[in-house]
Amino acid sequence: MPDTFRYPLNGGSLSYLIGLAFFSLLFFVPLWPVVVVAALMLPLMILRYAFSVLQHTAMGHLTPPKLSLNLQMRELALPLKLFAVIITLGLLMTLILFPFGVSPNAIQAVAFILNQLVLPAMVVLLAVHSSFFRAINPVDIGFVISTIGRPYLALCGVLLLLSSGPASAQFLLINILPLWLLTMLNVFIMGFFTVVTFHLLGYVVYQYHEYLGIKPEIEYDVKPFAPGKAKAAGNQLNASSYPVLQKVRLLIKEGMQQAAKATLKKELARPAELDNALMEMHQLYHQMLINDKEHEEALEHASTYIPALLDSNKGKQALAIFRDCIQMDPAFRLALPADIHKLATAAQKADEHKIIVSLINGFMQKHPDYPDTVELLLMAAQSLQHHFGQAEKAKKILLYIIKRFPDDARTQQAKRNLMLIERPTGSAA
Repeated sequence: MPDTFRYPLNGGSLSYLIGLAFFSLLFFVPLWPVVVVAALMLPLMILRYAFSVLQHTAMGHLTPPKLSLNLQMRELALPLKLFAVIITLGLLMTLILFPFGVSPNAIQAVAFILNQLVLPAMVVLLAVHSSFFRAINPVDIGFVISTIGRPYLALCGVLLLLSSGPASAQFLLINILPLWLLTMLNVFIMGFFTVVTFHLLGYVVYQYHEYLGIKPEIEYDVKPFAPGKAKAAGNQLNASSYPVLQKVRLLIKEGMQQAAKATLKKELARPAELDNALMEMHQLYHQMLINDKEHEEALEHASTYIPALLDSNKGKQALAIFRDCIQMDPAFRLALPADIHKLATAAQKADEHKIIVSLINGFMQKHPDYPDTVELLLMAAQSLQHHFGQAEKAKKILLYIIKRFPDDARTQQAKRNLMLIERPTGSAA
């Protein structure tokens, strides 16, 4: 739980919350249209980032996503749907109870209790399916609640406590700070507790991802493994690695992060084929190193882990690790040209064209004798032309291929691509 409360204090999340706090100063502009727009946009901007946190955590990421303050309308879809869900829930309660002579206060109390019980499930359904109708479907709501089981009630209790955090803080500070500073602080605290709440929901989604139909980008967990399920798991866990994995999970559960990390480092130093259990240990170790800001160790570990993922046809996971690495060190590259080629191919399949260009930049200088250089250069030219609109740079690469590799069969493709680039100029002439 302490890690949950530290989550919003990480770089990207903290910057966003501070930005929202300064945004709240628009409430003091002496123009009522500006105040109205600010009042409408602020909750949408908080929820927009909160849903991003939930989805990011559900994918297995334990660090906050980076999100700018530039708002796009499509990013407001989930917050608006959530408001629609809350309004619909209130209307349904009123329509059901009002004909029976139930007082408005009683309706409000029932709606509050019902909100606390079903709203977490509705938020989960919105984040997973982006569907308003699934979020209000009693069958889907019941499925989420029954899937999580008894822990769902505990989750509701924790979320209720979290929801009271901003009001408590405001009560303590209302007579101490000037109004403008109190407003900024209140917005920051409201955003802080909202992010914590959605991060917690995202982690619950991750824990039950198999049942909720989610495929995480990073597959590891810290749930205790039930011995009765070992047979059903089949070959998902390697028997020789499983005791170490169980020990690591137990150490993490008891808060002994350094001991868990040391155990993982020792185990991963042994040569072994990458199975699901070993992959989970690699992912845990990678994430621990990032969280502890041990960047050099993380990069060294990734230099062997990424090739292992590529050899196991896990290009998507390899790209996720590589993205983490270039955030720590933009100059990070794999040692072997064949591994760079595999990673570039995975990036092409995933439409990660920025990664393709960065991988191939400087490739010839480091690996002048690599036999498939032409294929990599063609990838870079295609990305530059079609996805970055840099036709002149693509043209230079294609001319280099034609001059440097005249006898390579793939050079014909370079000539065809060059003709396509030059055609508009030729037509204009």
